[in-house]
Amino acid sequence: MLPDTMRNILILGAGKSSVALIDYLISYSVIEDWQIIVADMTAELALLKTKNRPNTHSLGVNLANDAERRALVAQADIVISMLPASLHMVVAQDCIALKKNMVTPSYISDGMRALDQQVKDAGLIFMNEMGLDPGIDHMSALQIIDGLKQQGKKITGFESHCGGLVAPESDDNPWHYKFTWNPRNVIVAGQGDGGIHYLKNGEHVDLNYGQLFESSSKLEVEGYGQFESYPNRDSLKYITEYGLEGIQTMYRGTLRVPPFCAGWNELVKLTLTDDKVVNGNLAGVSFKTFFEEKCRPYMDDLSFDIRSLLLRTFDDDRLIHFTSATNAQVLQALLENQWVMKPGDKDMIVMVHQVAFEDGGLKMQLQSSLVYIGKDAEHTAMATTVGLPVAIVTKMILNGKIDRRGVLMPKYPEIYNPILEELKEYGVEFKKK
Repeated sequence: MLPDTMRNILILGAGKSSVALIDYLISYSVIEDWQIIVADMTAELALLKTKNRPNTHSLGVNLANDAERRALVAQADIVISMLPASLHMVVAQDCIALKKNMVTPSYISDGMRALDQQVKDAGLIFMNEMGLDPGIDHMSALQIIDGLKQQGKKITGFESHCGGLVAPESDDNPWHYKFTWNPRNVIVAGQGDGGIHYLKNGEHVDLNYGQLFESSSKLEVEGYGQFESYPNRDSLKYITEYGLEGIQTMYRGTLRVPPFCAGWNELVKLTLTDDKVVNGNLAGVSFKTFFEEKCRPYMDDLSFDIRSLLLRTFDDDRLIHFTSATNAQVLQALLENQWVMKPGDKDMIVMVHQVAFEDGGLKMQLQSSLVYIGKDAEHTAMATTVGLPVAIVTKMILNGKIDRRGVLMPKYPEIYNPILEELKEYGVEFKKK
């Protein structure tokens, strides 16, 4: 049992993105009278993040065990779910039943949105989309949009681009990319229901997965060179969320460094990101043999640069450790070895907003850019920019700073202004021109 006199913060999930979150909450735990309970599949995994520091408890939890999970939630004053997005709903139902506020960094799913009235009726806050993307992207964009509106400017276009990348000093592979978050999400990016939708110069653009990576556009970031942006999910829904009805361009994209998109586009065409068809009889097969058999008939059709990129990637004599797996699972296993963050490596977050507006008949554009480089392979830029907003809003909720109730995202000035201001203290700050 935990002390009754202290406020208990329950964190479910102690993955890569939880480091800065846990560090922040621990740093405030004495003055705020908090106990930080971190629960993962085993207590050992949780202990890797808490490091037995004061006011922390590291626990193992079986999320499939309703009684065990609810007993933990019952002791909490607020629940932070850093679990995979598919598991948030189970936790959300517990939080409604036990009347606990909840925070997640994930997109609001249709299921979560449907809980809005129940959450309001219970007088609770379920704050979602409170990480980097989604999260900091919403808050920083809306601060610009709301500011321009208050000045009487007419906004005609909005583009936002964000990427979790490797820092230049740690960039040592031909894809210019390393995993700083869930590798599976990178492998299957763009797949799933709903398609890809955005608005460009008044025209609706609808793409399927096969068109996604060949639809990238170039973007220059001062001091950091050229990037490429490919469309991210459904941009159109943010026209309403951002209050931009009547806008001519609405685009949200994911950033990579060339030639990532050209290379990945060929992987898609070669069905190497397919996660449906299972390959059997893989015992004793090397990665090199697997990919050569899949791709040999098509290699001559590729440009020299892309063919060289893929051949270098597939030249791996390690044996596949599955007896059966989908193409996507084999590709993930290959790249997890090649795109690993070494202990001294640093990652980099790049986010760029481009807002077109009219000012007294003049057509103008405001560009706001964030470049944030991590400290090392554990204290990454990704973990910092995902974890800090979650931690800050948790502090605000516990201290009664948010009056709204229901299933929320951080699109309100009374939420995003103080969070963005505090993030500056940690070096997470945008430059505008």
